[in-house]
Amino acid sequence: MSKNSAFIYSPQFLRYKFADEHPFNPKRLEMTFDLLSTLGLVQEHQLVSPRPASVEELMLVHDPVYIDAVKRASQETREEEREHFRIFGLNTEDNPLFPDMHEATRLIVGGTIVAADLVMEGTFAHAFNMAGGLHHAHRRLASGFCIYNDIAVAIAYVKKKYGIRIAYVDTDAHHGDGVQWIFYDDPDVLTISLHETGKYLFPGTGAVSERGIGRGYGYSFNLPLEAFTEDDSYLECLIAALTPLLHRFKPDLIISQHGCDVHRFDPLAHLSTTTRVFRDIPKFIHELAHEVCDGPSFPAYQFLIRDRGEGFLCACDLIGLNSRFFTYHEGSRDHVV
Repeated sequence: MSKNSAFIYSPQFLRYKFADEHPFNPKRLEMTFDLLSTLGLVQEHQLVSPRPASVEELMLVHDPVYIDAVKRASQETREEEREHFRIFGLNTEDNPLFPDMHEATRLIVGGTIVAADLVMEGTFAHAFNMAGGLHHAHRRLASGFCIYNDIAVAIAYVKKKYGIRIAYVDTDAHHGDGVQWIFYDDPDVLTISLHETGKYLFPGTGAVSERGIGRGYGYSFNLPLEAFTEDDSYLECLIAALTPLLHRFKPDLIISQHGCDVHRFDPLAHLSTTTRVFRDIPKFIHELAHEVCDGPSFPAYQFLIRDRGEGFLCACDLIGLNSRFFTYHEGSRDHVV
């Protein structure tokens, strides 16, 4: 990992845990960090601790009523009272309540904000928040294992603080719906999502007809892929779409989120790619960032890990670009044991 790269991490990230049997298991973070440390790929000076996002920062995208509900749900132990939180997408099969949910989630959000500031202020050329990527959360609704939307908060934060235009690229198997809807009317945020078609998969959105509204019309772009799409087709679609979109939009910052659930072994999605795409996707986005963005370098260093009997590790070391760029990894929804 480049000496000028920041790795945002804290053992407290492991507190974001719904239940032992829940597929979104933070064990993946611990295993990845242990492996990187053992291999000597992360040095002490590169480790940066996250900070909790403030309520004011969360309110950049989340409704105060929702934030208050998350706080109360985090401490509620009476089952009859827990039912009241379902209107906020909480206490459901996907998003069961767990102790200190508010605190655990706002630390992840704060980690993403820290990553953005480190790069925008020139402290580091690269930054990576392995726990980030909670792209399904909405303004006042938890969804798809996501309580607060760290990506949307970070986008709103850098927009307000630095006055820049942001392109968001999402290559998770599931549509990046939360980020899209939050900025659906904003012409300064371009959202691009490459995902399995919503005809078969949660959240059921991400059609090509979802293009934005008002001043934001034309700034939302979706590429729904059919089930069993393989490497060559996946990468061809990505390259054909991103190249003209990013060149025309000319963002100051590119933020990307990469779930490894596009892999053929993922049990919840139906795409058919291999670890090859986990190397080629961020590499290509970095090349585009170098072409279309001004400012300091922000290459990504991404690690994807899964263990379900046939574990694999994919690492991409992308160095030497002169553009702002940072990446998120939502991680596998498998059990990691």
